[in-house]
Order: sequence, then C-alpha cells, then structure tokens
Amino acid sequence: MSFIEFFLVIGLFILMMVGYRVADRLVKKLDPKTVKTVNWIGFTVGIVGGILWYAFANQIYMFITVLGTITYFLFYGYDKMEEKKGE
Repeated sequence: MSFIEFFLVIGLFILMMVGYRVADRLVKKLDPKTVKTVNWIGFTVGIVGGILWYAFANQIYMFITVLGTITYFLFYGYDKMEEKKGE
C-alpha cells in the first residue's frame, strides 16, 4: 500500500466519523418509533443482502449489504432515546 492509498483510507475513515456525528444529531431529532422502524429495516436489508451476496456472488448485493449495515448502525441507539423520553 502506497502513502497515497494509506492517506486516502485515513481520510475516508475521518469523513465517515464526521458523517456519523452529523447523522447522530439528525437521528436524535426523530421520533423514537421512526428510528426503531428504520433500524429494523436496515437490519433486514443487511441480512437479506448478505444472504443474496453469498448465494449469487454479485457485487450489487455487496453494496446492499453494506448500505443495510450502515443504516442499522446509524440508527442503533434508538433504545437509549426511548429511555430518555420515558424519564
């Protein structure tokens, strides 16, 4: 791996972390039921995409799996939101 590729990976990681922080602020403004629903949809899309990726070895299913996984983890903290709202 060259220096350029290394710095590209580091830059993408930092960009993802900044995106996660911005998305976290937006998720906290949403209704907890909506967040929970989107979380489960992301989980389901990730699982189905992973199974299809394994079964058919097509690159589009890899992207579907990654998209579902990212969506799931962006909306992962919904149970904490419900606890805070209930107090």
